[in-house]
Amino acid sequence: MGRITREYRNWVRNRTGTLHKNDADDKYKGRQWRINQNHIRETLMDEYNASGYKPAYMITRNYYYDQQSRKEVVKHNKRVNDVIDDFFNPRGRAEYLLTHDHFIERHKDQFVKKDPKGVLNTITQEYELDWCQVEVKKGAFHVHTLVSDIDDDVITNRTSRIQKAIEKIYGFDEPPHSLMQSDEGMTRIKKDLLEYAIRDRCDFMGHSEMSLDIKPATEWGKYDGYEGWKGLISYVTKTCYNVDNMIEVYDHENNNILCL
Repeated sequence: MGRITREYRNWVRNRTGTLHKNDADDKYKGRQWRINQNHIRETLMDEYNASGYKPAYMITRNYYYDQQSRKEVVKHNKRVNDVIDDFFNPRGRAEYLLTHDHFIERHKDQFVKKDPKGVLNTITQEYELDWCQVEVKKGAFHVHTLVSDIDDDVITNRTSRIQKAIEKIYGFDEPPHSLMQSDEGMTRIKKDLLEYAIRDRCDFMGHSEMSLDIKPATEWGKYDGYEGWKGLISYVTKTCYNVDNMIEVYDHENNNILCL
């Protein structure tokens, strides 16, 4: 992004507060944490706009076990990148380039009993919670990954690996004809293939429906006033109120958008 464009965008933000949404109805718009958060969000949106690789899918991964190691999460993020690239663009062709950006989030902290039985109430003869025997357990990690759009040619002129995946997913050597005839149908096929590739080749994934969720940007509504693909960015940065939060959430080792 050129200097003149950047200065103009900053001028607009200084006058209106935000560039990518109308925040007139935002009850927190004057709060410093909201100003910081919107600045982080809109910086990312500007980068996506400038790169030409806007998020098309949000992949949410939940661990089937209590994952407390951010280092392990980062390692798994790299594996997800490798799997997606090898599946959809094994020859590394520029026209089929995909971007993937991981946002690492913790579940909420929980109160847990040090003694699972609790303390015996001698009157009721029942075990009850003793707050002296309670500790705070840090929430486990989960990940939201934003992936750019997959070129239709990857589906229509598919590799043998994608061909085999289609046969396993749909039970035929072609996706359903009805899906191939519309943008919504092609989005469904790409979503199905993303899920298949990740589940098939990432052994840290669980098998339940809750372990993996993929949402297309075209089906996303609004979050904090931002819509569509911008709503996805708004959602994955919902805990980013300052630079320290952003460092915790943003996977600098495996993300693309700030490096393009």
